[in-house]
Amino acid sequence: MAEVKLEGVSHRYEGARAHTLENLDLSVASGGCHALLGSSGAGKTTLLNLLSGLELPSSGCILFDGEDVSKLDAGRRNVAQVFQFPVLYESLDVARNLEFPLKTRGMPRRDRQARAVEVAGRLGIEELLGRRARELSLFEKQLVAIGRALVRPDVALVLLDEPLTAVEPARKWQLRRVLKQAQQELGATMIYVTHDQTEALTFAEQISVLHQGEVVQTGSPTDLFERPASEYVAEFVGSPGMNLVPGEVRDGSLLVHGHALGIRVAEAPGACTVGFRPEWARAISAGSDGPGVPAQVTDTRTQGVRQRRPVGVVRAKLGEREVSLRQALDVTTGDAVILQLDQLVAFRGGAYLQGWSRVEDGTYARA
Repeated sequence: MAEVKLEGVSHRYEGARAHTLENLDLSVASGGCHALLGSSGAGKTTLLNLLSGLELPSSGCILFDGEDVSKLDAGRRNVAQVFQFPVLYESLDVARNLEFPLKTRGMPRRDRQARAVEVAGRLGIEELLGRRARELSLFEKQLVAIGRALVRPDVALVLLDEPLTAVEPARKWQLRRVLKQAQQELGATMIYVTHDQTEALTFAEQISVLHQGEVVQTGSPTDLFERPASEYVAEFVGSPGMNLVPGEVRDGSLLVHGHALGIRVAEAPGACTVGFRPEWARAISAGSDGPGVPAQVTDTRTQGVRQRRPVGVVRAKLGEREVSLRQALDVTTGDAVILQLDQLVAFRGGAYLQGWSRVEDGTYARA
């Protein structure tokens, strides 16, 4: 499996006024699992086509293990791809579908049969080897399609183009788990393209967020969730996304909507934006001890029960902004509350500035 690097890669389609991708850098470790996460139109499909060789970059280099493959066509790159809808030979059984990529490369029959059985075992589909593809469920077909991508020992890179889109929701977690286990056991270099942040955050070791043809942040799921590089990433990652409210640095103190939280900062005075995840804050009854920000509950939505108490999402008005909190539903619509922030980050000029976490004595430490 290859180490993949993109250095200053740009691409503009013929007749287009602007680049779809511009001056893009990306690095994927050999045997690594990397996700490309972005909304529709971010450039994910174009980047996938550049990696596979279906499109060639307008400028920049694409390197596999240090070798420049930028001008090589798709057939010479040893790249396998899995699509949203599985592509199989419906009249062939699973074993022959798995063996087919090896047969076209001249691998001896005994060797390709052994490899097909090995990969089927990794994916937990040994019992399907004798069944024809047309007899399988969509979930089973996608497992076989993934097996075809992984079966070639010489494959440099496996590209997964939203492979769970067509799979029924109840089976997605299972396919994700099986795919991740097979990736680790076979040491495959994988790039997983998706608009679904849950898939990206629970599957990949590293994630690159694409926005308008640029990589705006690359990092681990924890990095993106706790230390977003920009306000865009903060709002895009998470469900709901990060709450963003007006803040200010004044006299060495951080204020949220005009209320000091007891956080000392060394940054220059001036306006900033303060962000906190729904999981990082609690709405408690007004008048409670400790620093916080006054707000008013506008809505509550039950999502379950924990320790015999309803839990869910609380919506609250903080000045002109409405924020979301995920907590026990011990407040009701119309209540005056104090928002206590257990963790928060600050942005200035749209970029990450600093983060803090509340410690046991009620003060804040830099994250």
